[in-house]
Amino acid sequence: MADKILVYTSVERVWDIDGHPNYFFGDDKHLYRYDSRGRVRRNKQIVVGYTMGYVLKSKFFSLVRLRSMLRRHGPAPHQAGF
Repeated sequence: MADKILVYTSVERVWDIDGHPNYFFGDDKHLYRYDSRGRVRRNKQIVVGYTMGYVLKSKFFSLVRLRSMLRRHGPAPHQAGF
């Protein structure tokens, strides 16, 4: 009888993508997304023609275009100063 082995990994969210709140780059430089059940899934990098990139919500984004959409993940600055 085969036993199930579960492997858990920890990924720290480092870069957010403007306009796509469910997608982020982790500290291991891979793209991840939250699926409909709230689980974290890794997206694969693909090549279309000669261009490398990722698919976000069924739309292809090249690495050059994604780079301009990246924002550092962190706490939002407080407007009231506290």
